[in-house]
Amino acid sequence: MSVRHTLVVACALACATTVVACGGSSEQEAAGLTADAAAFDGLDRAVVEEVLANPDAVGRIEDEASSSAAASMAQGITINFIVCRRVAVDYRTWVTTGGVPSLASLPEPTRPQQPSYGDWQRMHDDLAALYASGDPAQVRGFLTGESSCGHWIPAEPGDVSGPTVEDVVGEIG
Repeated sequence: MSVRHTLVVACALACATTVVACGGSSEQEAAGLTADAAAFDGLDRAVVEEVLANPDAVGRIEDEASSSAAASMAQGITINFIVCRRVAVDYRTWVTTGGVPSLASLPEPTRPQQPSYGDWQRMHDDLAALYASGDPAQVRGFLTGESSCGHWIPAEPGDVSGPTVEDVVGEIG
C-alpha cells in the first residue's frame, strides 16, 4: 500500500472519528463535557473551548453513544483542529520558501482517549512520511483531499462562518 493510499485511509478513519454533523450551539457543553474535563488535560485550552463552541464539533460529540466515546471524539476533534492548522502553516511555509518544514510533534493529552488517540498516532506517522517525501503536494492532499480536515475546520480559530483550512490552502496554490 502506498504512503498516499495509507494516508487517505488513515485520514478517512480519523475523519470518521472527527468530521462532524451540524448541531449544538455556542458555549454549549457537549455530552456533558466542559473544557475542564479530564479528556482535555494537556491540550491547548483555547482550542478545547473553540471545539466545545463549534456547532459541527458539538453535534458529532453529542452523537456518541457513551460518555467515553464522547470524550474520545472530543479529544480527537481537538487534536484534529491543532494538527490541521499546524500542517496548513507548514504547507504555506513549504510552498513559499521551498524548505521542507519539520512536522510538529503530536499533541499529547495527559489522558489519551481511545480510539481517537491511537488513530491520531497512526495518522501522525503517515504525515511524517508525507513530509519526508519532499513533495508538498502530498501534504496539500492531507489538507484538501476527500474527507480531509481542511473541509470543515475554520482557518481562523472560532470563525465558523469564515474560510476553512481548505479554502486558505486553495488560495496558496
